[in-house]
Amino acid sequence: MSWDLHLDRLKVETVTEAGIFGLDGSIWASTEGLKNVTGEQIKILAGESAAMYSCGPKVGAMKCVMLKDDREDLNSLCLHLKTSAADGNLAVCVGKSIQAIVLVIGTGAGNQLSIPVYQLVSYLRGVGY
Repeated sequence: MSWDLHLDRLKVETVTEAGIFGLDGSIWASTEGLKNVTGEQIKILAGESAAMYSCGPKVGAMKCVMLKDDREDLNSLCLHLKTSAADGNLAVCVGKSIQAIVLVIGTGAGNQLSIPVYQLVSYLRGVGY
């Protein structure tokens, strides 16, 4: 499967960074700004959200604040985060398929980011990824 093609579909107007990662933390495809995301960070983003509310996760070097976990909502499938003010208050949307994490960061509202994430996560789940 060409992951770069799927990465290109994530890059809507308001998306500044995008990546597709294996649940083991491997990078399947990523823009330059997400190449420093660690395997441990991916495992945290794929895990339970309860701990993320009290101690927000990091995405690369950026500290995030947990806003809402809609990963179980079949109309959203997204974990919504926001970076700290020091990192520009960017919106972060994370989706989880069977084998991967889809991650986008951008300047738009969370729902602008969640649409491409939702579409890709739905597709990946449908084809067993």
